[in-house]
Amino acid sequence: MPTINVTLYGDIAHYGSGKHIAIMDIDLPDRAVIDTLLEELSLPSIERGYLFVNAVLHDAPGLYASKNDVLQNGDHVGIFSIRHMWPYQYRDGIRMSDSLKRAMEESGPMRNTYQNEN
Repeated sequence: MPTINVTLYGDIAHYGSGKHIAIMDIDLPDRAVIDTLLEELSLPSIERGYLFVNAVLHDAPGLYASKNDVLQNGDHVGIFSIRHMWPYQYRDGIRMSDSLKRAMEESGPMRNTYQNEN
């Protein structure tokens, strides 16, 4: 059973009993995916902004590209509130998951939010 370290930033921290930041370890079943983690947190997709796994960008607001990416024991997942945007000047050259790269090829250049309702 993998243990995932999760940090929730901004007003979604209350899903982890925090005020501005919540840090917790969550045990998930083997072969659990990002969507499993979000369900465990009861974190609605519409409140989730940028999502990183081990400092690699896995998702952007409204895109849900990496929901089926498998999590490994010891992974660190950082999830930001939809209300915390990421300045464009820091986006060029960011490391991204393969699933996010594919989704962005279909959705066009990186922007603040996407309308994909997968």
